[in-house]
Amino acid sequence: MSTAPIYTYTPEQVTAAFDEIKTTLFSGITAETIPKILIVAGLQGSGKTYLLEKSLLPSNRYGNYVRLYLPDYRKKHPQYAEMIKLGVLHAYEHTEAFVREVSGKIHAHAFGCKYNIIMECAFDSIDFASFPPSATTAGYQFETHIVGCTQAFAHVSSIKRALKSLENQELERFVSFAAMDASMNNAQAIMLAFETAAKAVSGSQTTLYERGFGDLKERTLRAQSTYTKATDGSLTTTASTKPFSYSAYGEIINNHVYAMSDRNEMVKECHIALHKSRTHARYVPDFVYNDLYAYIVKHVYR
Repeated sequence: MSTAPIYTYTPEQVTAAFDEIKTTLFSGITAETIPKILIVAGLQGSGKTYLLEKSLLPSNRYGNYVRLYLPDYRKKHPQYAEMIKLGVLHAYEHTEAFVREVSGKIHAHAFGCKYNIIMECAFDSIDFASFPPSATTAGYQFETHIVGCTQAFAHVSSIKRALKSLENQELERFVSFAAMDASMNNAQAIMLAFETAAKAVSGSQTTLYERGFGDLKERTLRAQSTYTKATDGSLTTTASTKPFSYSAYGEIINNHVYAMSDRNEMVKECHIALHKSRTHARYVPDFVYNDLYAYIVKHVYR
């Protein structure tokens, strides 16, 4: 019986990876009087990375920012060459601890220098809720973009994304229903921490979008609040649309699949994903098939 490979790394190798990354990552970055943090948050598969890379970054407003995580950072693992021989999913899984340590060093350096920061948050760790207070103490102004969608939509989207990554040989992972459920349970505490932080530093802003089936496949702006603090400490909230609140997010995530058109789309997407899974059957975890079939059984119209 074959055993799974065992990969190791040392603190010195984490530092070496960080030192290699920082030579370009921090090049030309300068501290600002009021440091800023751009947070793009949402469940896995909600479209937060797409929002960041296709909409926010192309606006050219974030050139003086440090991005805390990129998939390429994983390739700095000392045994990456051996991992990738067993596929991108294997390499993603076995570089997770390493890349968290590397990103932690990037964060510590950027935060210590009060550089502007870009952070992606999938609600996959409750630790995200403990970060905002330290950031506001350091004077960070928050610009938070939250993509809301139902858990079912995000889960199927995450499976489609992982299948695409197998086609393109990109580093990614399949997210289980249990992991998605855990992220959903973390979301409220994390978002309330982000909202509290936004209200603590004048000029901060929180924006909420909705994604889903049908016309909601493209992002739709649902709420946005800008927070201004006067010299006496009083807070003014202005909103170009509906003001942001967690309840607004709650309305989105609880908008379950009821319409026949949405049910049909869900069933179709699951069937297409199952068909694509056949091409990469040796790499696709068993739970993916089970989850997709479960969605079909739940949403098929009889």
